[in-house]
Amino acid sequence: MPEEAPPPAAKYRWWWFVLLLALGGLGMYLGAPETERLRAAWHRLAGAPIATLAIIIGGALGLVATEAFRIAVIGRVVGTRVSAHDAWDAAVANHVMTAITPHVGLGEPSVAYVLGTRGIPWDAAVAIPFVKFTTSLALVFTLGAGLALAGFGPPVDTWIAASGIALFVVIATLTTVILVISARPPLARRVIAGMQGWFSRRRWFASETAQARITRVADVVTGMIERLEGVRRTTWRGVAILCAVHLVYYASYIAPLVGLAVLLGDPPLIELSLRALVYLCFVFAMPTPGGAGPSEAAAGLFFADLVAPADAIVIVVVFRAATFYLQVAIGVVYLPVAAALRRRATTT
Repeated sequence: MPEEAPPPAAKYRWWWFVLLLALGGLGMYLGAPETERLRAAWHRLAGAPIATLAIIIGGALGLVATEAFRIAVIGRVVGTRVSAHDAWDAAVANHVMTAITPHVGLGEPSVAYVLGTRGIPWDAAVAIPFVKFTTSLALVFTLGAGLALAGFGPPVDTWIAASGIALFVVIATLTTVILVISARPPLARRVIAGMQGWFSRRRWFASETAQARITRVADVVTGMIERLEGVRRTTWRGVAILCAVHLVYYASYIAPLVGLAVLLGDPPLIELSLRALVYLCFVFAMPTPGGAGPSEAAAGLFFADLVAPADAIVIVVVFRAATFYLQVAIGVVYLPVAAALRRRATTT
C-alpha cells in the first residue's frame, strides 16, 4: 500500500474567508428589509439560543455525516470499501473545497485525492466522486425543475421562472449526457483518447513531466470507465439506493432552513420544504464561490411569501452559516489536525 498523504489543505488563506464573508454580507445588505424589522427578527431568534445553536451545529455536522454516508455507500456500488474515517475526511475536504472554489462540483477532486491517498485504488477513488456528483446533480436539478414547473418555485415574473427552469434543465441534461457517455465504454474511450491527444499537442504541456501526467490521468479515467461498466448493469435496487442516499443528503441540507423557519413562526412546512429544494438548486447554479452573495440576496425573493421578509433573511443567513461558512471553519480546523495526527501515527 502506498504511503498515505494528508488530506488536501485549502490553498487560500484568511483573506479568502474574509472575501467570502464580504460577499455574503453584501448579499444580505441587498436583500435585507427595514433595519428595525430585521433587528426584531434577530432578537426573536436570539431568544432561543439553545435551539438555534442546536440547529446550526447539528445542521453543519449532519451535512458532513450524510456526505460521508454517500461516499461510503457509493464506494460499495463501485466495488470498493471506504472506511467511515476516510469517508468523513473526504466529506470535510469536499465541503471546504466546494465552498472556496467557484461553482458546485469543484470539491469532488478533493474526494478522489483523499480516497486515493488512503489506499483506495485510483480508478475507484475517481469513480466514487464522479458517480456521486453526476447522479446527484442530475437528480436534484430534475427535481428542482419539476417543482418549479409544478408551482413550488418563488413568486417571480414568468420570464424569470422560465429562465431558472431552463437553467436547471440544462444542468440536469448535461450531467445526464456525461453519465450516458461514461456508461458506454467504447464511446467514453474515444472521448478520453481525443482529449488526451488534444492536451498532448498543446505547447503548454510539451514537457516530459506534463506529458506523463496527461498519460497518467487518461489511464486513471480509462480505468474508472471500466469500473463503471459494472455500475451500468446496476439493478433497479441499486438505482433506488443511489436516489435514497442523495435524497437523505439533500434533506439534511435543507433541514436547518426548515428548522429555523419553524423556530421563528408557523410556516407551511411542505411548501417551505419544497421551496427550499428549489432554492438549493439556485444556490448550486450560482457562479460565485459556494454561491456566496446571490444566495443571501435572494432570501426574500424565495421565502418572503411563506414567512415574514425579515424572518426570511435571518433564516437564510443562519442557514448559510451552518451549511457554508461553518463548513469552511470545520475544514480549516479539522483537516490540519487530522493530517498532523496521521503523520504522527505513521512515524511512531
